[in-house]
This record gives sequence, C-alpha cells and structure tokens, in this order.
Amino acid sequence: MLRGRKHIFFILFFPFIFGKCISDVSINDDFKEREIVLNCILDTKKDTVFVYLSYSKPIQSTDLFEPLKDAQIQLFEGKTKTGDFIWSDSSTYILPFSVLPGKKYRIEAITGNNKVWAETTVPKAINATIENETSGLYNNYSFRILLNDNTEEVNYYWISATGFEGIEGKRSKNIACALYSNFEYADDFNQTIYQNGNYKFEYEYYIRFTDQELATELTEVIFYPQCIDFPKEVFLITADYNLDKYMKSSLLLQSMDLYAEDMPIIYAPFPMYSNINGGTGIFGSFNSVSQKFERK
Repeated sequence: MLRGRKHIFFILFFPFIFGKCISDVSINDDFKEREIVLNCILDTKKDTVFVYLSYSKPIQSTDLFEPLKDAQIQLFEGKTKTGDFIWSDSSTYILPFSVLPGKKYRIEAITGNNKVWAETTVPKAINATIENETSGLYNNYSFRILLNDNTEEVNYYWISATGFEGIEGKRSKNIACALYSNFEYADDFNQTIYQNGNYKFEYEYYIRFTDQELATELTEVIFYPQCIDFPKEVFLITADYNLDKYMKSSLLLQSMDLYAEDMPIIYAPFPMYSNINGGTGIFGSFNSVSQKFERK
C-alpha cells in the first residue's frame, strides 16, 4: 500500500542542547529565562553563510521568535577570521564566504555581555553517482546510488529526494514522504517492514546510514521515493556529527520542518540537541551530491 503524505509543519529557530559537546535537554513549560538561539548550517555548495539569531521562547507561546539585530558575529576557519556577518532585511545575518570540505570552523556571536559559540568540521567531498535504476527488477521510477566511501573519517549519510505534488497549475515542491528499499545497512529508527512489492523496507523521509555499518567501501543503494512526481531531485548528504544528531532527534520526535525548496535538511523549533555553548541552537555542516531527473 502506498503511503499518503503526512504534513508536518513547524518553524525554524529553536534547536537543542549538547552540553560540553552534546547533552540532552528536557523540554518543559517552566520558562524562566530567555536564551540566545543561534542557527547556522554550513553548505559547501553555497557562496554565502547565513545565521539566524534570536531569543528562545516558551513552547506554548504563539509569539514569533524575537530576532537579535545588534550582535557581532564572526566566522573562523581554523584560527583565521574569515569575516564579520552583517544584518540583512530577511531577519538573518549574512557573510559572503564559501566553506571548504575538511576544514574546521568556529562561530562566535556577541550581544551585550553575552557570548555564544560553536564549532563544526565540514565533511569531505562525496564520491558517488546517482542514476535511474534500469535493470528492470524494480520499476522505472527507482534510483540507484553507487557510493565509494571515504574510509579516512566516519561519515553520516542521508538519502532523500524532492519533487512535486498536486494538480497541474497548483503544484508545490516537497520532500518524498517515504523511501522504499532493500538496503540492509540503514539505521532502523525510521524503518518499517514493507510487505508488498519488490522492497523489504520503508523509510520515513530519509535513509540514514553510517560507513561503520558498511561491508565494503563500494556500496549500492536502490530505492523508490513516494509522494512526489517529476521533475525529481535525488540527494546524498553527508552530515557532520552535530547536524546528524540534530536531524535524527527531530525525526524521532516528529518535530521538524522538512524544507524542500533548496536542500532537504530538517529544521526544528524545539528539538533535543544543541552544540551552542552559552546558548542553544545548531551549528552544523554538510556536503552533498545530487542529480535531477525529468520524466522519460
């Protein structure tokens, strides 16, 4: 049975807490003091870095997150300062800069007497190809990813796809609600056994796996994305440790905004993890490969 889309819609801005590096957070209604919330995810494909800075708010509050407009924010590559962020009209801070794979970055934000900071190491480039599955064993709408894993570091891989839904003239871009696959090395946190058709497993939104589970360096993943129509774009993402934990925790709690307009990356308003020292939020990074497909 094919799944219908389950709409989950939240707002960006209030991620979670990693203690010294990572720690759990218990969310409750006893809101006594506002924290600084910093959200920034580095993408090697972009030439600009975006930072969202605001105050936190109670979960039950219907107010918008209050942005912080007077902060001094700096990004460092290793020990070298790359520049100062400037406030934009879109409630974000921006810095024209392209991050590099394999480099370590540190972000610092100062507002008044408060300072928050965090670090991330950008994953190295992915060696992979993405193509239509043409063997005839599955169907014409399946895809094949052939990954040559980089064994020099631990990699956290996420597979997803975006496409369009709705009738002609009212179509909107969205993320695949489910991925069907026989891939046996994936994390089973979002997996159910799929009894019909050519596939054993159904994964909600993403197939996640690490190279620690892989049997060989060369890995093949065949899958079929559900709930989307052509044109489709298939993504293989390798996330840093922080972003990987952020996305997985948000999926586990069903507390996320699945953003499909650009990259299928999760954002969460009240998640369970943060790597921001002195505040809360997420400073993570990822590398990716993608391929677009038109209807044949």
